[in-house]
Amino acid sequence: MLKYERFVELVNELGFMSMNDVVAGFPKIGDYIVEGQYWSDNPELDPWIWKDRVAAEKKLLYGSYFNSKKGVISPRFYSIFYCAFHPNITVEERYKAGKLNKQEWDVWNLLNKEGRALGTHEIRKLLGVTPKSGASSVDTALVNLQLSFDIVISGNTDMLDKENKPYNKSVQYDLVERWVPDDWYQPNLIMSQQEALEKIYERAFQISNSLDLDQVKKIFNKQIKLLLSLIHISEPT
Repeated sequence: MLKYERFVELVNELGFMSMNDVVAGFPKIGDYIVEGQYWSDNPELDPWIWKDRVAAEKKLLYGSYFNSKKGVISPRFYSIFYCAFHPNITVEERYKAGKLNKQEWDVWNLLNKEGRALGTHEIRKLLGVTPKSGASSVDTALVNLQLSFDIVISGNTDMLDKENKPYNKSVQYDLVERWVPDDWYQPNLIMSQQEALEKIYERAFQISNSLDLDQVKKIFNKQIKLLLSLIHISEPT
């Protein structure tokens, strides 16, 4: 039975893994656990707890990185993913050039100005949106800003009632530059975005079961489309 520490080791060995079905044959957490582990409320056995725990402990990067589906990335692959999918112009430059929509700008600007991690409920409140009005566009912005490696999921935080008593949990977000540990960066990594993409494709092919290159590319299709909308690059052949 897979336990938490072995899960972290496994992701470090593979480089990255999905928490959901993305493409049949691509590694996902369900391939390694047994029935009954999910929602067992055991921090050593429950992947539902692991996803927040790895983020809070900064063991792995957790977020919407595989066609907007959740997954985890090891520290040694962080710089490669960042190099591959982070645009080479700043958020401010992208916004001024019309390459970011208002919701994406508002979310990033809010996190930047607040100077701290914020839960989804706090972001919605501070931006003046509700589940019935504007929340879906903010949720999309949160995903897109993860895909471009501008923000990260940093764990979760308590939602408090009027008496300041916790009643639920909320996903918490922070800026990449504030959250990512210094030792995750590879300062000597000299790699173009295309070279980084090819390295990710190569590793995905190695750790997957009977996938061809076209199937591997589907795993990162949304990231590629988003990146191409922000800057002009050639897609790896």
